Amino acid sequence: MTRRALSFAYIASLIVMVVVGFGYSSLSPGLATRTSSGPFFCNQLMSSGSDDDAMLFAFALFILPLTIRILRAWRRIARVELVVFGLCAFVSCVALWLASLDCASIFYTAFIVPDPALAGALVALLLSTVTLVSLRFVPHS
Repeated sequence: MTRRALSFAYIASLIVMVVVGFGYSSLSPGLATRTSSGPFFCNQLMSSGSDDDAMLFAFALFILPLTIRILRAWRRIARVELVVFGLCAFVSCVALWLASLDCASIFYTAFIVPDPALAGALVALLLSTVTLVSLRFVPHS
């Protein structure tokens, strides 16, 4: 794959995560958990169910590496980009983990319910990680 294609894939995956982060509540019915009668959406809980959906706002943090990449377009991936991306990925994973401690079943919601917004963000997280590492460490012609 060429550097241009990898760079495009990286930027596109960052855009997907930012859009999901800022618009999850309007793009999705919300996080769910599995019950014997089908999915139970966490936002139906009276106490803290809507907090789980708010955890997905962590994906909006990817606007930072997106901005850095756009400002540094066509240059090599810098160490600061790796660090910023790593911190954003860490915060997003912790937010998903915290949501799963309360009510949400992340992979059940994304792929079984299904929730295309959450599935897209999860796939984009994986794709952006792979493309970033490839852009930084794999020599290309």
